[in-house]
Amino acid sequence: MGVGSVPMWHLWTILLLVPPLGGLGPPVCPREPFYFLIAVMKMLGNQNDGTLYTPDDLSVCPAETLGCFRLELSVIGFEEGPLVGTAVFRLQRLLDALGSRLWVAGQGPCPPCEGHPQRPVPLFLAKLLELLQGACARRLASA
Repeated sequence: MGVGSVPMWHLWTILLLVPPLGGLGPPVCPREPFYFLIAVMKMLGNQNDGTLYTPDDLSVCPAETLGCFRLELSVIGFEEGPLVGTAVFRLQRLLDALGSRLWVAGQGPCPPCEGHPQRPVPLFLAKLLELLQGACARRLASA
């Protein structure tokens, strides 16, 4: 049957209807930035042989690091044409909104974006995904 006199399917229905990361409010880490990032990764594949400034240590100045990723995404949007450019533009807007919810800017001396090493575009995008996943996992653990 279930727990006490409540059928199990009622409990599962309730669990499925409650957003996983935000209790009854909006989720802390919405899915849209991940969707757009994965879409950009798929559109580019390994065809882009450019390099972008890519932070290695994602724990140092995370808000500013996200800002560097956001700026470097503009290069991809500019170079890859309107289809990828539109996805990149939307991703940048989503990162702006997400970043303001996840981090506080100005937490110490931060390296300039151009101070990070240049890495291939697929590695740059993978590092951005790593930053978002880590931030959302930490936020979920502290909630």
